[in-house]
Amino acid sequence: MLIIQNGIVFGIIISFMLGPAFFILLETSIKKGFKAAVFLDLGILLSDAIYLLAAFFVAEKINIWLTTNSFVKYIAGSVFITLGITFIYKNLLQIKKTNVAARDVKEIEAVKTNIIIYPFQLIIKGLGLNAINPGVLIFWIAASTYATKELNLGDLQLISFFGITLLTMFMVDILKIYFSSRLKEKLNNKVLSIIGMLIGCLMVFFGVAICFKDIQL
Repeated sequence: MLIIQNGIVFGIIISFMLGPAFFILLETSIKKGFKAAVFLDLGILLSDAIYLLAAFFVAEKINIWLTTNSFVKYIAGSVFITLGITFIYKNLLQIKKTNVAARDVKEIEAVKTNIIIYPFQLIIKGLGLNAINPGVLIFWIAASTYATKELNLGDLQLISFFGITLLTMFMVDILKIYFSSRLKEKLNNKVLSIIGMLIGCLMVFFGVAICFKDIQL
């Protein structure tokens, strides 16, 4: 029971940690809907699971590689900055489109409500988005170290603990996705574009922060 309780609490805490994936997930649920965000979240959780496996088996080698190759953080930071600028630019264009004639606005609304969902692409996007952030890998290495040394969990107990953690994260994410996707019906294109621009600014911020933050394990 203690493992279950700790896993649930840990999963809830992680689900509300503010990072690039958190904001992209909310943005996707608001603009593209519930199903699209769920597939994106599956990719994010798949990335977390892969990093957990890496933390279990090759944590020491990863520690050495990350601390001796500082270019990793610059590559990751540059990717997030580029994504952020792209977000800002695309949503600026969308705002300009909302200032056209009423006939065109209706066309835009039709496009918004008939978004085509590509599950595989969304899963890969979620996986890649989470995987390029070195902070995620560092976090899971620290989490596995804490669970091993502080909670004194063995191999099978670790699998149970982190399995419950990931399951809890997914369940909490489903709730976040559901409530944020409901906003889509109440917001017009201009407001959605402004939200997209804010997400883009946050992505740029996270990118700059990653570039200037030392990798310490």
